Amino acid sequence: MERGAIREKLLDAAGALMREFDTVEIGILDIAARAQVNHGMIRYYFGSKEGMLLALLDRDLTARIRQLSALLRLDVTASERMRIHLEGILDTYYQIPYLNRLIQLMVRDSSPERVRYIAEELLKPLANAQQTIIEEGISSGEFRPVDPKLFYFNAVGAADGLYCNRFTLSSVFGGTGVADDALHERYRRHTVETLMAGLRKP
Repeated sequence: MERGAIREKLLDAAGALMREFDTVEIGILDIAARAQVNHGMIRYYFGSKEGMLLALLDRDLTARIRQLSALLRLDVTASERMRIHLEGILDTYYQIPYLNRLIQLMVRDSSPERVRYIAEELLKPLANAQQTIIEEGISSGEFRPVDPKLFYFNAVGAADGLYCNRFTLSSVFGGTGVADDALHERYRRHTVETLMAGLRKP
């Protein structure tokens, strides 16, 4: 097996276990077993379990950041740009329901350099792009004046809310607690429309 393939298998295994067991507290032996490689490969490729989790976070978010850059170049209205952006956030949290918990784990007791990297390279691009779209919409008369910081937490909190609350989803509303494609589509449509209604200028 090629070296790059083993690295990707380890990252895929870590992400799959987090989704399956609804926790970011997973062991290196479990990750290696899922990837069907020796657990020493984690140290070989990433230096440590923490290094592997940072690589997973980096992989999960870097592709989305590239998509954001492309979105900002599209020749569309601010309203359509924001709708696409919000749908992307909902899709991201559906695919990566452990995202916020992994971020919190990675900044806890981390070095200042790692915290700075996560904030500057992985989190701020999302907030900055969202602020750019809001300012564009206000300037064009499509959006009412809103605080970009507050809207950021509205959007991310709404996206994270359904997918990281399996217990509430199952115990209060029944079912397995895991959102399927049909529920995700309904929730995405409902959430995007609710957030867009709060942005639109009367």
